[in-house]
Amino acid sequence: MRIGIPTKVFTAELIDAATAKHGRAERRRRLLPARLVVYSVLALSLFAREPYEEVLRVLTGGIPGSRALASWPG
Repeated sequence: MRIGIPTKVFTAELIDAATAKHGRAERRRRLLPARLVVYSVLALSLFAREPYEEVLRVLTGGIPGSRALASWPG
């Protein structure tokens, strides 16, 4: 699984609209943007039997700068 798979079903616009509707849109930039957190939660729920670190590593594979994400929660 890569970030591209859930983004085909749950588009960035859909995620942004949902976070804005519920008052969870970003107010400032952080290491983990709200959109990536939503995709991470979706992936973790789909692969509940897998370790968190592995799901996040596979999910973020290929994203520039994802080495910082791989060490999260550090």
